[in-house]
Amino acid sequence: MEHEGQRIKIPPVMLIEVEDSMDVMLARNTARRAASLLGFNTASRAQIAGAVASLVNIILNAGEHQVINLHGLRQGARTGLQVRCNANWLATASPENAAVALRTKLGSMMDEVSLVPGSPPSIELVLWLTDERSSSASRG
Repeated sequence: MEHEGQRIKIPPVMLIEVEDSMDVMLARNTARRAASLLGFNTASRAQIAGAVASLVNIILNAGEHQVINLHGLRQGARTGLQVRCNANWLATASPENAAVALRTKLGSMMDEVSLVPGSPPSIELVLWLTDERSSSASRG
């Protein structure tokens, strides 16, 4: 694929402010809406919503207030949804242990689960749109 390594952010671009447990439902709905705009089918929208709700719970359990960024992602011919937030509470954690814990909790719901180094580190999740996950897939 041409430009396979280059990732380009595309619309939709949405933000979820996480401050308390009421934000779990808002996060689910926002994630579903973003996934729908990118062409994900109902099951995949629910999968993404579940992953984002789990991320909100992780943030709340850490006692943090964070902003989760959702946006489309294009890499070559592939389109996906990226979910990203800062993870201040992981700044002093072992990056390897934190990454394993995140993959254990979220890895079954998303194609990519990573801890991006930095100050502060960030959690990044990606689900790629495939034929099976597309709302335009033919129904038999």
